[in-house]
Amino acid sequence: MVFRLHSEGLAARTLNGPVPTDGEMQSLLRWEQRSTRELRQVFDVHGWPGVRLVGDIGAEAAWWIVLLCDRYLPFQHEAQGLLEEAVEAGDAPARHAVHLGDRLLMHAGEPQTHGTQWVLHDDGSISLYTVADPSGLAERRRAVGLPEAGTDRDVRLLSLTRRPRLESQPQNRTPHP
Repeated sequence: MVFRLHSEGLAARTLNGPVPTDGEMQSLLRWEQRSTRELRQVFDVHGWPGVRLVGDIGAEAAWWIVLLCDRYLPFQHEAQGLLEEAVEAGDAPARHAVHLGDRLLMHAGEPQTHGTQWVLHDDGSISLYTVADPSGLAERRRAVGLPEAGTDRDVRLLSLTRRPRLESQPQNRTPHP
């Protein structure tokens, strides 16, 4: 089920341009609704779908799905608690928890801590969302196994589904291909 939802999510994010059209956005919204419903059932039975339950690839897929279900913040908050428990038990990577934590901070209009979240602008450019204590960012990222901020991996994880509640001043605005 996690693999199916992940595949469907990837398909829904295959866009014709850097900003989703109305039809593409409707497809994304339907995927988010279905994903939250189905993953909540997994949470109720198993808790977080970690490495022991679904393997490394399945755990990565589950995290990616939760990360991108932005219109369901209570679901993301519920998942965050389960994910943090899984990290403490050695059943999920710490980087998953900090990505989701940064995302929830962004949606609350607060600065992120690990520099994992980017903002998509209407013109297709992207910028790193505001980071708390930028001078300590590299060390915080290293501590959870993340590479330096601004890597290709961070940008690929950019969700095209929702902006932060309070858009900050862009840092290093970059055209998106």
